[in-house]
Amino acid sequence: MISIDSSKVLIMVVDDEIINLKIIESMLNIESFKTLLVSNPNEVMEKALTNQPDVILLDVSMPTKSGFEICRDLKDNPLTTKIPVLFLSGQYSSEFVIKGLDSGAQDYIAKPFNAPELLARVKTHIKLKIMVEKLIEMEQFKALHAAMVSQNHTLNQLTASILGQVEIIELLEEKNETDKNKYRNAVRAIEKAATEMDQMIKKFTNLSKVKFTKYSDKTDMLDLTNSKIEEE
Repeated sequence: MISIDSSKVLIMVVDDEIINLKIIESMLNIESFKTLLVSNPNEVMEKALTNQPDVILLDVSMPTKSGFEICRDLKDNPLTTKIPVLFLSGQYSSEFVIKGLDSGAQDYIAKPFNAPELLARVKTHIKLKIMVEKLIEMEQFKALHAAMVSQNHTLNQLTASILGQVEIIELLEEKNETDKNKYRNAVRAIEKAATEMDQMIKKFTNLSKVKFTKYSDKTDMLDLTNSKIEEE
């Protein structure tokens, strides 16, 4: 079961009517949520970027800029696109609701609403956000683990190649071997392994999209051949 630490949750409330902001704030205070009240529609994006709220409660009908426009701006910005937006409006026609959802909102709450309804909706979307974040963390951990497996596997092979060539050079010296081609071949093999190690490090540095392949029955490794590498 997902638990919510209300003291760490910030909810932005956007409404051009101060009285509405105060009413919603009093409802959210029942659960001890932190609130950020915004009455100027033109300040929403700036405050959202600066404060990164967990949920935004957004009035639809406001002067200078509608809630629909604000929501589209939020969803178009990669830094705010994942913040759940819940519309608040006295209108509740199907056409109006569809327009709101099409603009990127996660939910639509009709006015007038009561505290239990508002809090239930807010908590639902906070829990969903937490679930999504946990899934992302799990995928990131999986990618990191796969990267380590892939890196160790490849480094072991390259290191073995280098050490093997070093042993060959040592044997040649012990035998007082004067054939320069044998030395050159060993040095070239070492250079080749070192170059591949350097390329592998660069691939990990510029990795932007990962794909996995099976390393064993229970372990994945990173598929560097089919993973996406950003061009330098």
